Amino acid sequence: MRYRYLAYNMEEGIVKGRLDARAVGEAHTQVASQGYKPLTVVPLRQRNVALTLFPSLYRVKTAELVHFCRNMATMLTSGGNLVRVLDMMQRESRTTLMRRTMEDIRRTLDQGGSFSEALAAHPIVFNPLFISIVEVGEHTGRLGPALEEMADILQQEEEAKQKAVRTLMYPLAIIGLAVVTVVILMLFALPPMLKVFERMGDELPLVTRITLAMFNGIQDHFLEMTLGTLAFVVMVSLLRRITGVRYWMDLARTRLPLLGGLVIAKEMSRFASTVSLLLGSGVALADALKLGLSGCRHLPLKRAFQEAEESLLSGHGLAEALKRHPVIPTLFVELVVIGEESNTLARTMNDAATAYQKHLDQRLNSLLGMLEPVSTLIVGGIVALIAFSMFVPIYASMDSFK
Repeated sequence: MRYRYLAYNMEEGIVKGRLDARAVGEAHTQVASQGYKPLTVVPLRQRNVALTLFPSLYRVKTAELVHFCRNMATMLTSGGNLVRVLDMMQRESRTTLMRRTMEDIRRTLDQGGSFSEALAAHPIVFNPLFISIVEVGEHTGRLGPALEEMADILQQEEEAKQKAVRTLMYPLAIIGLAVVTVVILMLFALPPMLKVFERMGDELPLVTRITLAMFNGIQDHFLEMTLGTLAFVVMVSLLRRITGVRYWMDLARTRLPLLGGLVIAKEMSRFASTVSLLLGSGVALADALKLGLSGCRHLPLKRAFQEAEESLLSGHGLAEALKRHPVIPTLFVELVVIGEESNTLARTMNDAATAYQKHLDQRLNSLLGMLEPVSTLIVGGIVALIAFSMFVPIYASMDSFK
């Protein structure tokens, strides 16, 4: 089997490479025979072409990961053997990817590797936070509780996503209904009416002329509008790959009247809950900040926390660095100050996560309360405009026959 290793010695410092060995123990021996002290030695997995091209098809659902964590935690807390638990999870798994992952994990354990090393060989299934929590649980002898805590995090994130989907489902359904209604009216109701209006020969009312001009414009330039929309989406996607442009886009999102608060609350809740969990599991603050940053997708917030991390490593506190960034909410900064002064940063981070999760729920509920009537009014207005523009000329022509 092919392995990759990370090692060091006093002359060359940190080195990395690959080698062939029959087991992890033999790989360690080979690295040591070269005069290096091995730091990590993990199996090198062969990449699947389909996995590389279509990674979203190979994702393990969050619900299955939660099930995996809770069952593992229950069995291990009850004194079960890790290999035996993996066998049980492999038989119960409903997806091919998860079954193969369990098989590879067990093979790594049989070859002398640790559980966290086995998980690290499957980044598609297990993220860095998952692996770090498992590693801490291994070192502290609390692997069962660590997996239970990881299950809680995954479940909270999944519930937040599901709630957001449920919140937006009704407004999106209304908007979709509006689009379908307009398309049906324009394709099947307006054309016959146009022929009737042309035979009338009278000048059409202003509202009818406006509606017809819009209809003709969409009909004549539909291809250009579609291509323009696709080009705009592609351009925005490409621009977001440029770090500077993405930074200003993310900053602009935080200043939007309705969505800005949602973005900040979501990112702060995720970061605070991650740091709180890691600190409570015994991870050093500097390492907890790095892992928390790995899940932060908002560049202005990420830059602020990176500067706070640098301030911490240079011997200063977190709060002073965070105060220099207006994007960080004042409540969060004050909680960090309290945590640093009282040496209870894990508890204050947990309080911050709870507070911002509640704030996020309130914002979502408020947004839903606004979107429902607004979307209904928009749909009703569009349908009423089209109907009014069609029936006004008909009534006008009826008056001319009297």
